[in-house]
Amino acid sequence: MKYIIGHQNPDTDTICSALVYQDYLEQKGVEAKAYALGHLNNETKFVFEKFGVTAPEHVHEIPTNSEIILLDHNEETQSIHNINDLDIVEIIDHHKVKLETDKPISIHIEPLGSSCSIIAKKYFRSDKILSPINASLLLAGIISDTLYFRSPTTTDQDKELAEKLNEIAKIEDLEKFSLEMFNAKSDLGDIDTEELIKLDYKVFDFAEGQKFGIGVMETTNKDFGLNRKEEIIAKLKEIKEADNLQGVYFSIIDILNEDSFTLCADEKDSQLFTELFKAENQDGVLFVDNLVSRKKQIAPVFQNHFGK
Repeated sequence: MKYIIGHQNPDTDTICSALVYQDYLEQKGVEAKAYALGHLNNETKFVFEKFGVTAPEHVHEIPTNSEIILLDHNEETQSIHNINDLDIVEIIDHHKVKLETDKPISIHIEPLGSSCSIIAKKYFRSDKILSPINASLLLAGIISDTLYFRSPTTTDQDKELAEKLNEIAKIEDLEKFSLEMFNAKSDLGDIDTEELIKLDYKVFDFAEGQKFGIGVMETTNKDFGLNRKEEIIAKLKEIKEADNLQGVYFSIIDILNEDSFTLCADEKDSQLFTELFKAENQDGVLFVDNLVSRKKQIAPVFQNHFGK
């Protein structure tokens, strides 16, 4: 059996693409199962409840020598803990290539707005049946990762695929649906501070000895995060020390206004972020206009800086 896994701290795109790809492979006669490497966020829970979908099983490790398919990621630091004991047979992703394999494997990477876009293309190029529910899941993943086409990661193909998917899903008002998704993501109640930071958090290895943690909170209510500024900064300091990172950042993304408000672990991290992004320091919060994508706008700037 092939295990299909997305990245740690899963988002809607990684979970939905994995689940629907399981169906695609099963229609090809391949035994496969999608798993989650973390608990679902509220946006994904909303999507699953709306379409009556059962969440995949949550796992921390997979049996040694099992065949795995990596979806929506290809960096070791973002994957399952025992990845070096597993047999990677396929990668499907829309991020830069980082992981090295010891043998030729199937790799499908495209510069699209979401991994769900890639899975949708696989269906539309094949004779496989795409059910209304699976079309809805792929559509939700595209909307989530592109911030309903606001993100600079969005391509014309993403928009075309979303339109084609909705011919099957038949969601009456996509804009209303997107706001429902984003409001669900923003409703975090009394969530623990570290859990808040790590809801959408990735560790990047930008160079030898230069590992950085970057968390993002995409929200329609930025004050939920900003009102907890002091406790978030304190927790960022703890994470930086505990995980031996060079820096840790938490960016609150205002989806509707397309702005970002970034909190840092310490003054050193703040100075670097200010230098790289020409951020405006607003009482300990680093404001940058039109900075909404970790993948397209934040991580590449760090990579270029340390690449020099």
